[in-house]
Amino acid sequence: MTRRVLRALVVGLLFAACFVALPHTSSTAAAAPTRIMALGDSITGSPGCWRALLWKHLQDTGHAGVDFVGTLPAQGCGFTYDGENEGHGGFLATGIVRDNQLPGWLSGTRPDIVLMHLGTNDVWNGIAASTILDAYTTLLGQMRASNPATKLVVAKIIPMNPANCAACAQRVVDLNAAIPAWAQAHSTAASPITVVDQWSGFDTAADTSDGVHPNSTTGIQKMENRWYPALVAALPTSNAAVGLHVSGTQVLEANGAAFVMRGVNHPYAWYPSQTGAFADIKSFGANTVRVVLGSGQRWGPTSAAEVTNVVSLCKQSRLICVLEAHDTTGYGEESAAASLDQAASYWISVASALKGQENYVVINLGNEPFGNNQQVSATWASATSSAITRLRGAGLQHLLMADAPMWGQDWQNIMRDNAASVLAADPQHNTVFSIHMYGVYDTAAEITAYFDAFRTAGLPLVVGEFGNMHTDGDPDEDTIMAQAQSRGLGYLGWSWSGNSSDVAYLDLVNSFNPASLTTWGERFLNGTNGVRQTSKEATIYGGGTTDTAAPTTPGTPTSSGVTATGATLTWSASTDNVGVTGYDVLRATGSGTFSQVGSTGSATFTDTGLTASTTYRYQVRARDAAGNVSASSAAATVTTSAGGGTGACKIGYSAPAWGGGNGFTASVTITNTGTSTLTGWTLAFTYTAGQRVTLPGWGADLAQTGGAVTATNLAWNGTLAPNASTGIGFNGTFTGSNPAPASFTLNGSACTTG
Repeated sequence: MTRRVLRALVVGLLFAACFVALPHTSSTAAAAPTRIMALGDSITGSPGCWRALLWKHLQDTGHAGVDFVGTLPAQGCGFTYDGENEGHGGFLATGIVRDNQLPGWLSGTRPDIVLMHLGTNDVWNGIAASTILDAYTTLLGQMRASNPATKLVVAKIIPMNPANCAACAQRVVDLNAAIPAWAQAHSTAASPITVVDQWSGFDTAADTSDGVHPNSTTGIQKMENRWYPALVAALPTSNAAVGLHVSGTQVLEANGAAFVMRGVNHPYAWYPSQTGAFADIKSFGANTVRVVLGSGQRWGPTSAAEVTNVVSLCKQSRLICVLEAHDTTGYGEESAAASLDQAASYWISVASALKGQENYVVINLGNEPFGNNQQVSATWASATSSAITRLRGAGLQHLLMADAPMWGQDWQNIMRDNAASVLAADPQHNTVFSIHMYGVYDTAAEITAYFDAFRTAGLPLVVGEFGNMHTDGDPDEDTIMAQAQSRGLGYLGWSWSGNSSDVAYLDLVNSFNPASLTTWGERFLNGTNGVRQTSKEATIYGGGTTDTAAPTTPGTPTSSGVTATGATLTWSASTDNVGVTGYDVLRATGSGTFSQVGSTGSATFTDTGLTASTTYRYQVRARDAAGNVSASSAAATVTTSAGGGTGACKIGYSAPAWGGGNGFTASVTITNTGTSTLTGWTLAFTYTAGQRVTLPGWGADLAQTGGAVTATNLAWNGTLAPNASTGIGFNGTFTGSNPAPASFTLNGSACTTG
């Protein structure tokens, strides 16, 4: 955010084959190499040359201290590589569990990290996704019994389209859709689980040799490209971070205590005399202040002596100090903006004021370091990695914060898709990523999707700036704050005071007066999920007595609004000695095993994408800010209604491709063909060829899980009188073919098409 308007441009059976294996060579660069097991079927092992590419990529980028382990030898991939593995052709996850085979493999290999691409043969044999996940759970328990600190990197498996299994493609989608929730429910700080999406962008026609196995060109390369950043992120670092540092998705203090930023942006560079703001910000309970500094290209430079004083003011007010170089704002679009390389030079020039302050200071490399120039913004990963490397080379060991491009809002997902490679490039492995949420994030779906992507990738994220309104749209601050609180994500509101007149509504207080809160200040500082309610002081200042009391058990859920594909659950709220921050919702199909399907900040949850005429059981459990989890509630049983027949609705669908490209624009017309007015609707359909919706779309709130897409009405088009219609649409991408969905349902009832 700058002092003037910044407007975002929102514009088989797998059969083992015989190959000649090249000699095994273990990495010897480290005295105690990290032991990596690739676990799977023939996609992993016969010959599974993505493993060879992965090993070579690690060697080429300096990660020599690895040892690929397994009871099976390497197979021929054209060059010598460390190829021991557990890729067993024809094996099922459920079969490995049934025959208790994994403990024997583990006893001789003792892996630190397991890369698991497993389940293709189970899908081929018609085994339900819930049963496959039960097998995953058993295998995970066996891994942890062998090594309690096992890191599991589990894949959403590649798509499959064998000639003898027409249903397999959708079964893979169903399994992959369930994996993230399974991973979240079973991941622990000691033994984390990371999900790698091997499915998206993988084309069975172009990237496999037979509709199932990756081919030796694009298929294995695509798989390696997905494995590499996740594996590097899981590797231990040779230079342990000091002071504040990241661990998985969390920010921790030096003593290992979790630290969740709750604070305010302070425009020091423009108002250096407003030093009383530090104590004033603290008076509302904030634990962090993000301080605007100048690196000399547009403001300042803020001298080393000033930096020393700012850090002292932070410490006097018992605040963690995030220092940011603001001159980079909008580089590539703003002609006067500084580059990240120039920002790195500034940080190095004031290193004397920073070294020794690792417990108290976070270095924010550069504010919103790229504008909407797409060609320049595309260099975000390399420019950010280079700046990090320079700071580390200068001896700065602090927790670093990297802002997103595109005026900080990352509306093209450049940071989201490249954050893992930037974290891997940090020798300290100690960088947290910062998204700025303004008009691009005006719906709950957009906010949760962005948060979900970082959680699924196992990467640390904070909301470095956001407001309650902006010239580029109306950010959904309630969802930002609620979701950040329920997920343990830090957030920092823009800004204390002193914004120019065109964005003065973003001031939290009037004229730097803490006794004169603005509407935004009241909401942010004193409101639900706000700073006063949720902030916990850093333990380095003596704050935060340990909270070990779990919330009380929630009430048994009750159901309403049950349709063929969804149901709404409500329950009696839990209580807690500090405060309940959210609830986990668990679901089991029939008498199957419970797994988490969602989370919510309130005592209600709507589950979608269910199967008609099917019985489900639900439990809920409560969480508090310290991570304490209640016992699960008693189970509630819900049976969805029958989905047969045609409802009183008609759908018109067209999705012409963009001339010769792999994009399309879908137009959908929904008509109420019934005799009564429809109040509120959710349209559901499934893509079967890997098409992906580009959010947010128009005319509806859209969401996609695997191939399943839902579109829920907006406030203005939720009521449809008999014979009335409304139109929605969205852009999307495809690889290969782009067939229309075979069917549509509206509120769970099938519609006619045409």
